[in-house]
Amino acid sequence: MPTETEIKLLIALERAPAIDAALRRLPLSHRATLDARYFDTRDGRLARHGIALRLRKSGRSWEQTLKAAGRSAVEREEHNVARPGRWAAEEVPRIDPFLHRDTQAGALLQAALDDGDAAGAELLPIYRVSVVRRTAPIEFAGANIEIAFDLGWITAGERSERVCEIEYELKGGDAAALVSLSQEAVRAHGALLSVVSKAERGDRLAQGASGASAHKAASPRLDRAMSGGALLHAALRSCLAQVLANASEVAAGRWDEETVHQWRVGLRRLRTATRELGPLVPGFDAAAWEPRLTAAFRALGAFRDRDTVARSFGPRLAEAGSPDPELISQESAAADDPGAIVGDTSLQCALLDALGAVLATPSVAAAGSAVDPAAHIAARLDKLRRRLKRDAKAFAKMEVAEQHAVRKRVKRLRYLTELVRSLYPAGKVARWLKALEPAQEALGQRIDLLLAIELARDRAQAQGGPAWFNVGWLVAQLPASSRSCIKAQARAAKARPCW
Repeated sequence: MPTETEIKLLIALERAPAIDAALRRLPLSHRATLDARYFDTRDGRLARHGIALRLRKSGRSWEQTLKAAGRSAVEREEHNVARPGRWAAEEVPRIDPFLHRDTQAGALLQAALDDGDAAGAELLPIYRVSVVRRTAPIEFAGANIEIAFDLGWITAGERSERVCEIEYELKGGDAAALVSLSQEAVRAHGALLSVVSKAERGDRLAQGASGASAHKAASPRLDRAMSGGALLHAALRSCLAQVLANASEVAAGRWDEETVHQWRVGLRRLRTATRELGPLVPGFDAAAWEPRLTAAFRALGAFRDRDTVARSFGPRLAEAGSPDPELISQESAAADDPGAIVGDTSLQCALLDALGAVLATPSVAAAGSAVDPAAHIAARLDKLRRRLKRDAKAFAKMEVAEQHAVRKRVKRLRYLTELVRSLYPAGKVARWLKALEPAQEALGQRIDLLLAIELARDRAQAQGGPAWFNVGWLVAQLPASSRSCIKAQARAAKARPCW
């Protein structure tokens, strides 16, 4: 069954006329009005399984399309069936899932429909996508690409949401051309990469969920028969899926504290994968995108320090009797938010470069390696675990920067374990990760406390007076925090590993 590889970019509404005019000048440019009805069960079984089933009218012709998740965030399994016939203005063909039988997506559709009570498997129209689409086929860097610019609306009952986006679909050739063309749109029009489909947006609209949506990590499916390249590729694909999903939410202006947190988690997991699993593929190089994503991770961390950490300690200081429990000024809190970070052109291009690394399967997944993957992974996990034991003994005498580094190593140990968990018995992995949890939690609280002290001291030095109460109370929490960290690390170091 055909796999659709498509990169989608969000476009500011004021850029729409310029983009439409540019596409109009291209040979074979075509304009069409598309009206699509999306179907699901009343309890949302298809959406839950990442499946979209629609009937779409273009001119007088109807087509039924089934889409299911593919290998990466921009690849989908797709099956199209023409629905010939004559239909009145508002008449719609009957949705027929049987038309997709004997396809991989059809099997996934049937499994989704069977996931629940048989009486609730009826397919109903849930939302509608109506757009004016301007398309043009082009040849770019040796690849055949179809450009589609959509302007219109998603509607579900009385709720509606604007669509203004450009899509580049690979029809033939190297996916690197798709990435390069997308980067040109980012530079020329301030376009923003998005992996949130119209179907996902429509489902949220139908559910009345217009707010933020955070995306958590999903461990890749690995097995010991995989080459080092295939294993690295699967890990990168998993990490980038989380990064792009949360970055897309921020780009669309739908984010909250948890969305930003999960974006940072994804970036840290991606850094762990490149650092710990990159050596499995000789010549693997993430220099085109990893430094810029690291810079974004740090910028998001600075935002978190000002926003989340400061707010979390405010109630505790107030309860302790602080006359001025605020740790930061409103001016500081408002600076440099995630929306500004995600909109940076260099970051958007770096995200596309990382996506290109995932799509470039021949150079990553098929590369040979003299390194034994299982032995390499076990050695890296062993090294981090041995360091955990040493850090537990020396923690009390460490400087702040060293304690920060301890927390990073524990996180790396956890994320590497999660990335390769499918290589080991599930029960052993669960017990090992559970043993690591208290250490990571205690170290996280320790670092947050140290950051709060720094914020409190800066505010007290600027304002003086009552603000010094915060410094004193926070510093008084340090001994208990240190004991908790040492105890939790020592217990984790004694736990039986899963490898």
